[in-house]
Amino acid sequence: MKKYLLIAIISLFALTSCNKGKIFEKRQQFDNYTWNRFKPLFFEVNVQDIESEYNVYLTLRHITQYPYDDLKINFTLYAPSGEERTTMHSFLIKDNKGGFLGDGAGDLWDVKLLVKSKYYFNEKGNYKFQIDNLMDYVDIVGLVDLGLIVEKAKK
Repeated sequence: MKKYLLIAIISLFALTSCNKGKIFEKRQQFDNYTWNRFKPLFFEVNVQDIESEYNVYLTLRHITQYPYDDLKINFTLYAPSGEERTTMHSFLIKDNKGGFLGDGAGDLWDVKLLVKSKYYFNEKGNYKFQIDNLMDYVDIVGLVDLGLIVEKAKK
């Protein structure tokens, strides 16, 4: 019993030490594994350290039935002052042989997509992020959830 307790404690320390630079992580689930094109996702992140560089990621969880090779989005960042920056992204979900990228377990696949690398936030406060679906169809099926991670970039 003590052996299992020791393993659990070591695992807990290992997991928490891996997240030292992470300042935000949240996922939003899709009803019926479907993302409607006219339902953007919103996240709000409080940034206090404006001296550090950050990496911003999207996390995508989908099922094997996701029918497309990519995911097209608009990524909009709203600064506390109201400044707005929008970038368009097309992320590959499948490789050139049709196999899914990322980590798979059964019918579930997880993909971590880099949106901004070594990014500086220029003011302290609450930043709002909006992710818009730019795919050609109204309902994109096969998506379980989409999330946002903001973490300090490793030096």
